[in-house]
This record gives sequence, structure tokens and C-alpha cells, in this order.
Amino acid sequence: MTRHIKSIPLLASFSFLFILLTSCKKDPPLPEPETPLGTLEIRFNPTMNGVPLEGNSLFTGPNGKRMLLETLKFYWSDIYLHQGNDSILAEDVEFVDLISGTLSYRFDVAPGSYSRMSYAIGLNPSLNGTNNPEYDEAQWPISHPLSIYKGMYWSWATGYIFSKVEGKTDTSATQNQTPTFTWFYHSGLDSLYSPNVLSDLNLNIEKNQTTILELNLEVNDIFRQPGDTINMQSDYFTHTTDNISLARKVIQNLSKSIQTN
Repeated sequence: MTRHIKSIPLLASFSFLFILLTSCKKDPPLPEPETPLGTLEIRFNPTMNGVPLEGNSLFTGPNGKRMLLETLKFYWSDIYLHQGNDSILAEDVEFVDLISGTLSYRFDVAPGSYSRMSYAIGLNPSLNGTNNPEYDEAQWPISHPLSIYKGMYWSWATGYIFSKVEGKTDTSATQNQTPTFTWFYHSGLDSLYSPNVLSDLNLNIEKNQTTILELNLEVNDIFRQPGDTINMQSDYFTHTTDNISLARKVIQNLSKSIQTN
């Protein structure tokens, strides 16, 4: 006689087991809610002897000579805000071209009180591409600070030009002639990365609010620091490697020339 096995109870057991296992499965964790950010707007205010910068306009330089400023460009990078022992990166790199005057940048940052800001003029080796044999400077779109269309990449050398400062000086004894004596300072080398710190900022960033920080840059301070003024007639050019001491002096002066009110 053929024996018939009842399958319904077995099927019911598997169904119960499946329900039990699936009911024990944990739901995926919910994403952490995003912290509302605040906005820090930084305004560069370049001046010539305290007067707002106007590109290609005459002003008196640090040696008492009449001069024109034709180019003032640099990389501003590793911009950090500091709160006690904590630091946050506001931006890794910006390209600054001040020949047309005041320029503004906006960064989204966590709310809080910040007492210091650190930055550098120039690029660290990672941004400069010097620690990457596969670095391709053509990878960046036109709008990116590191785009080759900014005219700041040395095609004949490895890496970027960190800063360009160019102009002309009136060398006449009467100081009433059109400035024609050309000078230019191009600084760019990993060793010329020039950091600086702005202290006692008392920046209060509030969520969904904009806080403005005014930064002043006196053009003459690029050529002079206490006890040392560049003579543009004798030290009138550098491509960095041909006069590295002059290139270092200019970019370090530039970094120090950025001040708060």
C-alpha cells in the first residue's frame, strides 16, 4: 500500500521560518540629519597707499617712485577656521585676481565662534601636482581655480605659478614721466608655499546667516616689510629659479600683506 506524506505542515513550517527570519532583519539606519550651515563671505579690499586699488592707475610706490600695477594674481589655499584646538577647512584653494579691485568669496561653514583663520599663498604639493607623476593639469574645467586657462601653470616646469605681480615704474629724476621701466615677479615652487595666520578674528557664524570678513591688502606692502624694501630698478624680475631669494621675498611679503581691519 502506498503511503502519502502530508506536505502542508512542512510547507507551513518553512513559511513560519521565513517570516521569523525576515522579521528579525534590522532596518537600515536612518541618515543623520544635516547640520544647518552658515555662510562666511570674505572680501578682499586691495589698496594703494590706503586708496582703493585701480589697475593701471598711477600711484607712489615704496621707493617714492611713481608706478603702475598691471597684474596681481595669486593662489590662496588651505583656508582653515580655528575654534580652540579644533579646525575646519573652509576651502582648499581659490584663485585671486585683484587687479580690478574688491573681490568676494563665499564659504559654507559650520556655525560657531572662530578666533583665527590660517591660509597660505601658493599650493601644497598635492594641489601643485608635484607629488603625483600622473598629474594632468588639463583635467580642470575653465571655472576651476587650477584650470590652465588661468594662465598660472608653467608648461616648461613642474607645477603652478603661485603668484604674479607685474607693473612699471617711472625712473626719471623729475618723476613726471609715463612709467616705462618694467618689473615682474613670478613665484612658484613647493618650498615657496607661504602660510600665515590671522588672529583675534572673533567670527560668529550662525546657521542660515551670512557673516562678512573684510581683508585688506596694501599693495606697497608686497614690496616692503620693516627694514627691507625691494629696489625695483636693481631687482626687477624673477621667474623663481633665476632669483629664488627675490621670489621668496615677494610671496612671503604678499602673504603678510593680508590683514584685517
